[in-house]
Amino acid sequence: MKDAAKRGAQVDFEGDVAELEANDPGRAQRGAVAFGLSRKLIALSVSGAVAVAALFSLAFVSRGSGLDNSSESADATAAVPAAAVAAVEEGFADRSEEVSRNAVRSNLSEAVADEKAKDRTANMGASSEDAVKAYTDMTSEERQRLMDEDMALVDAQSAKLKKEAEEAARKLEEAKKAAAAAAASGGEVTETADLSAEDVSNLSSTGGSMPLKSNYSIGAWFGKTGSWSRYHTGQDFPAPIGTPIYAVASGVILSPTAGGWAGTNVVIRHSNGGATLYAHMSRKVVNTGETVKAGQLIGYVGVTGRSFGAHLHMEYYKPGVTPGKVYEASDPMAFLRSLGVA
Repeated sequence: MKDAAKRGAQVDFEGDVAELEANDPGRAQRGAVAFGLSRKLIALSVSGAVAVAALFSLAFVSRGSGLDNSSESADATAAVPAAAVAAVEEGFADRSEEVSRNAVRSNLSEAVADEKAKDRTANMGASSEDAVKAYTDMTSEERQRLMDEDMALVDAQSAKLKKEAEEAARKLEEAKKAAAAAAASGGEVTETADLSAEDVSNLSSTGGSMPLKSNYSIGAWFGKTGSWSRYHTGQDFPAPIGTPIYAVASGVILSPTAGGWAGTNVVIRHSNGGATLYAHMSRKVVNTGETVKAGQLIGYVGVTGRSFGAHLHMEYYKPGVTPGKVYEASDPMAFLRSLGVA
């Protein structure tokens, strides 16, 4: 009886086990032992899972950051069996410090680039306001004087532009023949003596594109009078600084006009013998002698030169007219309509 009472006291923490012992002492004892082992196994499993999860997190953070957390790592390692440590190391074997550092460098570079872009945009915005104020404060006589000076620069540049235009015409004709030969043979367009396959493809392409594709409006038109020295010599497309600008048709890049009014600008000689000029850019991404196709990026909207604000000023010059001679330009919208895009 005393032994039974003693055994009953040992398992009295669970009513179910005590009740079993009262009915069958041997069965109750076995149940209590099994129950105790189950609780220990569950506790060990939970604590092991938590420890391994903690070690995974610590390994990830320490490897990704590159910081010296040796004391913390030692504590964590001491709390986990060696087998678990080996498993973690194997799991992270492909996440080298160099890869992590490269990722950090990449993120930092992108962040710095974003900040620089924001600063550049802010500075260009301030420059835009200053340029607008300076230009609007000019008298009509001052504007005419500056334009006369620009026309003298264009005259001095005309011989160079004429030579470049002749070379562009030769390239265009060569690309046309190469494309025709490829079409006749059913083969692919290939390079020629002076042109790459890409040049041939660009120059033999057809169709047209608007110079801006989004986020713009239609501004001052060709021939409009007002704040210009005589009249407006092109078509304006007001748009935020940095808006992409595209070639309206295929062609060869000529030297930019020397006229200071245009600021950073691009001139393209097209297959019909005419040329287009894209003025007041913040930046251009093409160089003299390169070929482009319709819709290809050539630069970004800005406020360089003499401008009333951020916009693209586009001009069109018929065959035989030197690009930059603004008072010999034609309506660019008529040219865009001939391309089927306006």
